[in-house]
Amino acid sequence: MLGKTHVSFGLGLSACGIVCFNALTNTPLSGADLGIFYGAVALGSLLPDIDEPNSLLGKKTLGVSNLIQSIFGHRGFTHSLCFVLLLGILLLLLGTLDKNLWNEIPFVAEFAKAFGGIIQAQNVEIFGIGLLLGCIFHLIGDMMTLSGVPLLLPFASRKFHITPNFMRFKTGGIPDKLITALSLGIFGYLNLELLGFGTNLKGYFPF
Repeated sequence: MLGKTHVSFGLGLSACGIVCFNALTNTPLSGADLGIFYGAVALGSLLPDIDEPNSLLGKKTLGVSNLIQSIFGHRGFTHSLCFVLLLGILLLLLGTLDKNLWNEIPFVAEFAKAFGGIIQAQNVEIFGIGLLLGCIFHLIGDMMTLSGVPLLLPFASRKFHITPNFMRFKTGGIPDKLITALSLGIFGYLNLELLGFGTNLKGYFPF
């Protein structure tokens, strides 16, 4: 998948998750928390491709991406369950730090600046959950492509898919564009519902 497809796909899935979360807990997130969550999902949706220097995230890593690619290759360790597990452990450890230190971490600092510095103690957890989910959604997306994902690295190099052969597609093709459009449509519609505009749109949709 292309970077923009990963972001769109992640946002579409996360919006579905937020709707389910609200329905089950009856505790909707605030607009600010939603913004942080979706921003973290978008960042996490790009993170596994840090092993590709020409990716959206790789271009901003000042050589780190080149180093990772030289060691693991593209769609290597950063596309494995071990990477997701290690990221989760790292986020748990960072969660024990002084919350203000989060804004000193590369990428997090840029993220906080983009959102007006609103990452505070009460939403650090939301940021971490969103980042982790974004990574998971990235792997799910790549498992629909022809290349697949080596989920079990470094223990096994087998590539895994979640779709049958005839549904797998090449990165950058028409299915990429269709997934982007569909995901953005779902994301937009569900968030209109979440923000309270859904009742004014009911007459325009057959569902």
